[in-house]
Amino acid sequence: MTTMTIHADDVFAEALRTYARRSGKSINQTVKDLLAPILGIVKKRTGDADNPFMKFCGVLPKDTKVNFDKAIATQRRIDSEMWK
Repeated sequence: MTTMTIHADDVFAEALRTYARRSGKSINQTVKDLLAPILGIVKKRTGDADNPFMKFCGVLPKDTKVNFDKAIATQRRIDSEMWK
């Protein structure tokens, strides 16, 4: 990750702050969102927000899900004696 600084006059800075506020984003995210298409950077869609854990989420393929369900079946049983 790199830190960058831009030098802007007060009018530009206030316009950027206002735009970011209206968008509900940080100034940093606003600048990245505005520049990405100009620079040809295509943002991967990972959901409503960037989430570093998305690579761990998803739907299991059917064959994997069947094996997974079999493997954890005993863990899903409720021991009624334990819960009295």
